[in-house]
Amino acid sequence: MRAVVGIVAISLALVAGPGYAKKMYRFKVDGAVIIKDYVPSEYSHLGYDVLNSKGMVIDRVERAPTPEELKEKRAQEARAEARRQAMEKRKEEDRRLLRLYASPEDVERARQRRVEEVNSYIGLQRRRITELQEKLERSEGQAANIERKGREVPADLRLEIAQLQAAIRDAQNTIKDRQEEMIKITQEYASEYERIRVLQVYPPGTLDSEVDYERVDQAFSGQ
Repeated sequence: MRAVVGIVAISLALVAGPGYAKKMYRFKVDGAVIIKDYVPSEYSHLGYDVLNSKGMVIDRVERAPTPEELKEKRAQEARAEARRQAMEKRKEEDRRLLRLYASPEDVERARQRRVEEVNSYIGLQRRRITELQEKLERSEGQAANIERKGREVPADLRLEIAQLQAAIRDAQNTIKDRQEEMIKITQEYASEYERIRVLQVYPPGTLDSEVDYERVDQAFSGQ
């Protein structure tokens, strides 16, 4: 019955001439289509079509979103913004890598140079420890001879022994630090190596979660 009333209303508007009603509004209430010359305020949130004097749609006002839809929309916008920021950060890192390396082979050569430098330094420290231990043994031998004779070990000799022991500990700690650095170097270069492989296939800024690594492997399988 409501639909019939609506049709009658629009028909009257069309035959009454331009002065009667230039615009009409069509909306639904509980599934029934209603056409009126205004939209009641209690129904405006449902959305409506604006009709001209010929009954053609000239504008459309979408319904107001529900609280749940607004919450989901805000969540989607937050996810999109987080993704955009992550891509910008990733793009900066990728550009830095591409300034350093043109290919995965460049990364491997850089890793080998770094490893050689660290190994060389570790070797230097080990040779230093050997020299310090030899000096310490001589100084401790001198101190032992003095004590066997019943005399007190001179302060300067005790200080020398303490300094040699401290120097050996420092060198040993340095070696330990460099060995830990070697592990980090391996991890860092492995990550850069894999990322340069990805950048041979994907543009800078591509997130790791969006990379098809099988595609990357296939790109290098023929090389």
